[in-house]
Amino acid sequence: MKSQKKSKTVVNVGIDVGKQTLDIYLYEKGLHWQEDNTAEGIKRILKRLAHYQVERLVMEATGRYEFGLAEAPMPRGCPCALLNLWPSAAMQGPLARPPKPTSWMRR
Repeated sequence: MKSQKKSKTVVNVGIDVGKQTLDIYLYEKGLHWQEDNTAEGIKRILKRLAHYQVERLVMEATGRYEFGLAEAPMPRGCPCALLNLWPSAAMQGPLARPPKPTSWMRR
């Protein structure tokens, strides 16, 4: 007998962190929405992400505004990556282009 439980869709999640808002993007679904960067907004994000199997969650380190989300209880087994893009940009100068994605960034 087959299990009656539906399998969850596997998604990769990118979050742009701002002082007042969080922009969430589910890559495989092409889905984008915005929540407040508050405890209530983070709860709404986690509730919505519970409908998916999150393979990876990536967010930008933005001057401590990411801490609330980074410290939130993520779905079980969800790897969370915090990227700090400023050091590489500062070394290249103010008008430098961002580095081209490498193979590990495209997975």
